[in-house]
Amino acid sequence: MVAKVVKVIVLMLILGVTPSYAQRKEAHEREQEQYMEKQMEQYRERVSTFVKLLDIDDFKGEILKQKIDDFYQKRNQIAMSELHQIFEKETLIEELKTSHFADVKELYTEETIASVQRFVEDNKSEIKKLQKTKTKKNN
Repeated sequence: MVAKVVKVIVLMLILGVTPSYAQRKEAHEREQEQYMEKQMEQYRERVSTFVKLLDIDDFKGEILKQKIDDFYQKRNQIAMSELHQIFEKETLIEELKTSHFADVKELYTEETIASVQRFVEDNKSEIKKLQKTKTKKNN
């Protein structure tokens, strides 16, 4: 009799915990989606700021925005892929960095391409660097 009561209590505890786990999982997924949306918004702002600081015309700026966006999408696909080991991912990402902007090199100066490469490595510091040079030119 006591064993049956213990089994029923354990079963009720398990069933009582299951919905809360599902709720926590849903809340975590929502939180993760909100975080990703916020990151994408900040990323788009940084790309727009970077392109404005380059002093290139609107057409070239749009092409560059699309290339950078495409680069980040491909990089994230490689990083999130379960097909490759970590060391393979790093190699693939490095290859992507060197080859992705090769087809638009004719449109931009070497300085602009170098700046794009630095932006891909560390976008916040490249924006700061461009802002400093722009303020020096204005003074």
